[in-house]
Order: sequence, then structure tokens, then C-alpha cells
Amino acid sequence: MEARRKKEMDSEEKPQEARFSLFPDEVLERILSFVNSRNDRSAVSLVCKDWYTAERWSRTHIFIGNCYSVSPEIVARRFPNIRSFTIKGKPRFSDFNLVPPNWGADIHPWLVAFASAYPFLEELRLKRMSVSDESLDFLARSFPGFKALSLVTCDGFSTKGLGSIASGCRNLTELDIQESVIDDLGGSWLNRFPESFTSLEVLNFANLNSEVNFDALERLVARCKSLKVLKVNRNVTLEQLRRLLVRAPQLIELGTGSFSQDQALPADAQLETAFGNCKNLNTLSGFWVVSSLYLPVLYPACANLSFLNLSYAPLQSTELAMLLPHCPLLRRLWVRI
Repeated sequence: MEARRKKEMDSEEKPQEARFSLFPDEVLERILSFVNSRNDRSAVSLVCKDWYTAERWSRTHIFIGNCYSVSPEIVARRFPNIRSFTIKGKPRFSDFNLVPPNWGADIHPWLVAFASAYPFLEELRLKRMSVSDESLDFLARSFPGFKALSLVTCDGFSTKGLGSIASGCRNLTELDIQESVIDDLGGSWLNRFPESFTSLEVLNFANLNSEVNFDALERLVARCKSLKVLKVNRNVTLEQLRRLLVRAPQLIELGTGSFSQDQALPADAQLETAFGNCKNLNTLSGFWVVSSLYLPVLYPACANLSFLNLSYAPLQSTELAMLLPHCPLLRRLWVRI
């Protein structure tokens, strides 16, 4: 009791800042590792010097809302253990062609800085950044444990750069390309995935225009047993989609290709069965070209849908009225206006 009383008296005599540091730094860092909110972590770093230091060493993800607000060198000095970055570049009005060409927001200087400071980098999510094929090749060569790449409304790269990612990132779990301006040189980039590659969980190439090498895509989907999200482009036919669903009934999110045929599909019952076997499917999108004749094949998959994205589907209200009664759990519906 005397020792405990003395400790309490000593703590009262210490400055207010020191009272927050009565347990080991390792414990504090472990606790802070469970704090995910950016705002909460920023608030924690302002408590005292010890908490500032603990937050500095325990942070593994950084969100940068403006790539010009801070330099990569400053980030590297401040946070030594970052494994995941989210970086935004050009302002939002660039989506409406209100930013001149070569405006900036180049990711390459960031990658060069990351290569020396964070060779263990695992995840990079970019929005409205300029990304070259050379940058993607550098990324694939510089970070051996790299796992996830998301490029949203980015520009400056081609499918050649995607091939570098496919061949060089042996632990890749996510490749997500959304609404980006891509120099589409063909679908052969899918061939670059090694035959031993099996780790992919998310694959989205919906906004690519060229035909893909379907045999390579089918083999990739069959190998990756943990694949949960698959979004293909409009060149994938209904029959090809059926074959993919047979290979990956574990999908949670699916983006379809063209949902119509020039001729009647003789195996539409098989496609309906393939959709019915996707018991975990909760998000459905795509439908770049859609014919209402083929909507009934979706009915077995509609039972568990919570999100249905028909933004690109030229459906009439009467056609929607036939589909929606089969979606009792639907929470979000995006339609074309």
C-alpha cells in the first residue's frame, strides 16, 4: 500500500502530460493499432509527446486528400511504418475536362520516395492521379510484398502497365481499375499473370474497351479460389459470363458484360443455374448492353441482392417492374435517368 501511495503521489507531482504515459510504449502502440478513424488518430497524436510518438509508430495507413498538400519526404519522416496509401490528385472538376492537359498530380515522385522509405508497401489507392506505364513497372519491381492497387479516374497509363503489375506483383489480391483513361492495347495483359498465381480477391477491368483473352481470364478465375469481386467489360458475352460463374460461385460482387445476344442463347437455362449457384452474391452491376429477354436468368441471384447498379442499362420502367419484385433485400438501386 505504501508503494502504491508513493507512486500515486509521484504521479500527482508530475506534469499533466506525464500522467498519460504510466504504461509501456508497446502497450500504447498496440492499443492505437485498433484505432482506424483518421480523425481519431489525429486527435490522439495531440494528447502529449508520448502519444504523438506512439501514434507515429503504430500508424500503417495514410490518407492524403491533396497530393500537393505535403511532400512524400515529409510523410516518410513523420510515419515510418506505412503499408497503405490513399492519395488524391487533381481537383474534382477535372472530371468535367476543366483541367488542362499535363496539369500534374504525377505519382512517380511519390513512388521513388516510397521505394526507399517503405519497401514493405502493400496497398496503393489513387484517385485523379497521373500514372505512367513506367510508374506501374517501377511499382511492381520495387515492392515485393505489394498486394492491392486501385486506380480511380486516373490517366496516363496503358494495358502494358497493367501487364507489369500482373507479372511482377506475385502477392496481388486486388486490381481495381475504375473510370480511368487507359490506352487500351488489347487484352493480352491477362496473359501476364503467372500460372502459379492464386491470390486475387478483387478484379475490376469494366472500363476497358478491347476484347480480353478469355481463356487467360477463365484460367485466372478458376485458380483464384478467394476471388470475391469480378467486374468484366462489355466484350464478355453471356456464354463467357456463364463459364466464369461456374468457375467462381463464391463471388460476392459481379459486374456483367453485355447482357444480350445477337442470336437466341440455347443455354439460357444453364446461365440461370449458374446465377442460382452464386449464393453469396449481394451486388450486381454492369449490363452495358442489356436485353429484357435475358433478365429472367437473374431471378435466382436476386434473392440476396442488397445493391443493384443499373446505371448503364437502358431499361424501361416496365422492365424494372418485372425485376425488382425478385429482390426482397434490396437497399440501393441505381438507375439511368
